[in-house]
Amino acid sequence: MLNTRYKKLTGLHAGHIYEVTAPANEMDSPMHWSLQCETIKDQRLIVGEDELTDMSRWQPIG
Repeated sequence: MLNTRYKKLTGLHAGHIYEVTAPANEMDSPMHWSLQCETIKDQRLIVGEDELTDMSRWQPIG
């Protein structure tokens, strides 16, 4: 999933594109991924891996 892009479908930042920038084993918790917003380069978000697999919240983009 590294370098995979996702579009957020719901919530505050719906419509924004995010990219997985670090695998779970490089984070402090193995259940988290680091996503960086492409529209706001300095903003980093930590999203639970279970959230990322919830297809009602995220749409994978090639």
